[in-house]
Amino acid sequence: MNHMDDLLERIYDAREGSEELEAYCERHGIQSAGVLTVYDDDIAALIADHLEPRIKGKVVVEIGGGIGLLAFHLGVHAKRVYCIEANPDWAFAFAAVLLKSKPKNVSYLFGAADEFSGMFGADVAIICTHSGLESMKRAALMFAPEVIDIYGEIIKTDPDKFDAFARTLREIS
Repeated sequence: MNHMDDLLERIYDAREGSEELEAYCERHGIQSAGVLTVYDDDIAALIADHLEPRIKGKVVVEIGGGIGLLAFHLGVHAKRVYCIEANPDWAFAFAAVLLKSKPKNVSYLFGAADEFSGMFGADVAIICTHSGLESMKRAALMFAPEVIDIYGEIIKTDPDKFDAFARTLREIS
């Protein structure tokens, strides 16, 4: 097991059913299933490569970016990527593991997306989520005119390449 896998396993174990995290989410008005959607380099690369024609040279905002792994891969193609994440567990994991390899054109912002509304604009907003889909779509529209829902769009085209849990939560079979 690598360092990232070990850290994520410890976070899942510590936070499962956590009243502290539930209180945090309620206080900040966010929905978080506490489950990472993108946690694997191969999946992140697959998604970023699929999106390349739509994000090449553009400013992208990822709403609910988890640990920032997808944002790193989006940064290969996009001019600039802002990754916004409200769950403190994922911000911690980003700082603990991925900060050392953060590309210069990728910024990781900790907080609810509405906290950053009006601070910057983007050409494209991306959501890749297990939870709070409608609220994340609304948040994404605060930043960009085009919103790409990864699981609504990409998983439908090739569901076998994505984890069963994600497909089940999105009711895609």
